[in-house]
Amino acid sequence: MSRNYELMAQLALEEDTTVWDGAAATDRRSEIPAAPATVRRAGSADDEQMLRLVHRVFLSSNKDAPRQVVFCGVDVRNASSSVCAAAGRTLALESSRTVCLVDASVRSAPLSNLLGTKQTFQHVDAPVSLQAQCFQMEDNLWLAGPEILGDHSRKLLPVASLKRRLTQLLEEFDFVLIDAPGTSVSGDAQLLGSLADAAILVVEAQKTRRLTARNAQESLQDAGVRLLGTVLANRSFPIPEALYKRL
Repeated sequence: MSRNYELMAQLALEEDTTVWDGAAATDRRSEIPAAPATVRRAGSADDEQMLRLVHRVFLSSNKDAPRQVVFCGVDVRNASSSVCAAAGRTLALESSRTVCLVDASVRSAPLSNLLGTKQTFQHVDAPVSLQAQCFQMEDNLWLAGPEILGDHSRKLLPVASLKRRLTQLLEEFDFVLIDAPGTSVSGDAQLLGSLADAAILVVEAQKTRRLTARNAQESLQDAGVRLLGTVLANRSFPIPEALYKRL
């Protein structure tokens, strides 16, 4: 899987803008409603690519397939939240195992806002589980608000506490998909990516420049992040068939 991701990224970086279409996902909020949604099995190329991404990343027979993955963009406004949400919903539909979406943009909570869950998540004392503090969206899909990984000052928990919290999430959920701030906004994505199993970088068609994407990739790799690949979001024209077949 990683070889395909890297190949597509390399091909696209030779062009004027961004990287490849590993799971082209739109940022239109109407496509990811707050209510439980069903992924269109015979729908657009976006849906087919998301299915392929989910199967290659999470449902692979590879023993090293990650269970906890960070999705991050580059700038303040990016499509990582919509890609993370779409991947989580697709994964929940494709598997009976439990999936948790985690809003790690603790300053602005874009994932929570995107999914229409604006209520405040109040921490409660042990032994209540983290799952009990999350919002259940579907039978096997939960959303953890920014308070799960953040403190009262809207910053990530200290590293030791953050490690414990991420471990707790993996103990209570089969898959954990984390939406992090852009790599240029803070070092949160780099930190979370180094603590999680892996990360996926999300860049936007016609917006993210080649050099900017490269810098973001390098910042993640320099932090010791296992970067699975780069997803091109908001592509407005069809993917060439030759490239689509390589996914």
